[in-house]
Amino acid sequence: MPVTHLIVGRPGSGRTRTVEQLIATEKLTSGPTVTVWGIEPTRPGRLRGPDRTADADQAVQLLTEAAAIAGRRLGNGSGREYEPTAAEPRIQVVIDGAEPLLRDTEAAGLLQFLVVVGRTTGVETVLAVTDTGLDTWPIALRRRFHDGAVTQLTDPRTA
Repeated sequence: MPVTHLIVGRPGSGRTRTVEQLIATEKLTSGPTVTVWGIEPTRPGRLRGPDRTADADQAVQLLTEAAAIAGRRLGNGSGREYEPTAAEPRIQVVIDGAEPLLRDTEAAGLLQFLVVVGRTTGVETVLAVTDTGLDTWPIALRRRFHDGAVTQLTDPRTA
């Protein structure tokens, strides 16, 4: 899976289910060398599978902690890609319903940092959103997502 992944789909398209499948796959294939941190700013308690969870009030705190770990790993690294271990696993930050965080300047800045240094530090991001419009997304962050790292879901009721 790419270090950054964007899942886009309207309500009812299966965004949360897709996120849960990604979490399950990561845990199955990586075992103890991955830990999943989930953030649910809009509907807390729905997402199954994360090792840690945060709601809207705790989101910036969790992102700050992830950024601190990434910064420490960046400072300790030799410029090579991070090699996870059970003692220092790769962190996958999964945000289901990320729009409120993308509108928050502090949270969006932390996300941008994590997206930029993700590969080198072993801190990955998965964002699930309904909209990638200019009014929601910081342009610098939106440019970080490219073809191959975007899953576009369609509403099964209209397909």
